[in-house]
Amino acid sequence: MNGPIAADAAARRRLLSDSELIVSEMVESLRAGRPRVAEPSLVTAGPQVDPRDSLLFWEEFFSIVLRRLIAYADIDDRSREPFMLAVSVLYEGITARLSESLVSYSGHLLDKVHEAQRDERSRITRELHDRVGFWLNTASRQMELFEVARERGADLIGASQRVEKARFAVREAMRSLRATTTELRLHEPVQHLEKALLTAFAALPAGEATIRLNINGDEDWAPHGVKDEVFLIVREAVRNALVHGRSRLVVVGVHIAPHELRVYVDDDGVGFDTGTLSNGKGIGLSVMRERAEALNGTLTVSGTQGRGAHVGLYVPLPGHADA
Repeated sequence: MNGPIAADAAARRRLLSDSELIVSEMVESLRAGRPRVAEPSLVTAGPQVDPRDSLLFWEEFFSIVLRRLIAYADIDDRSREPFMLAVSVLYEGITARLSESLVSYSGHLLDKVHEAQRDERSRITRELHDRVGFWLNTASRQMELFEVARERGADLIGASQRVEKARFAVREAMRSLRATTTELRLHEPVQHLEKALLTAFAALPAGEATIRLNINGDEDWAPHGVKDEVFLIVREAVRNALVHGRSRLVVVGVHIAPHELRVYVDDDGVGFDTGTLSNGKGIGLSVMRERAEALNGTLTVSGTQGRGAHVGLYVPLPGHADA
């Protein structure tokens, strides 16, 4: 009565229903004078019972029914055959249910494995895109700007700064790749969101664009894991505004309250047609959405061609509701 089946109402109902069917099969078999055991249907939906727990249940059921049969049966030459028939049907019915349970549970575990593999592939994609791909794209863009500056005969100091930023981005890409291949996460989670964002913005190929950051609230209200994901989402949103939106001004706002965290990223870039968001091109936006969903949050993206874009992020902060 203290086992997992007793605690799971749905699993308990299903096994008790199977028990009633086995008893009915025993009665029908005794009336017919021959075994009448139905083939159980494979259960693929609903609660899945661990075969070890099922075995314990059916062992107890077999013991209870057998004791009742012995108590009520007056075993002599005349009753021996019906008694053996009842025990045989009881055994076959239980064995069939155990086999069905094993096959069903094996399928359930395989589904879980496939689901975990799919989730892990998605997670690796996010990590490579946001942690490694970001820095490689940044390095590539800085080198492109360096080539443009060199062809135009621009000042060597500005060109050298581009090269240094590209080197920094490559080093960060290598560091992130090492972290991804070992732990699939940053070695050090984001401790200070504002500092991490300012460092990331400084490495972006902003050109003459301006990035403004405003953070309100106490960062301690947000767990490190939340700040880590928010950092990656905001960084990608700003990079998109600069690279794809060709923005001159990007305004980032982060508002942290005890029970929620909200972010907005607005730019004055070329914008886009909202109907193109579902065309499946690129993984940046889908990765941002996946990160938001992993935090039980929501991500909204809107824009108008020629009038910039808006990215909004909402993340609940459970555990701080009483703060």
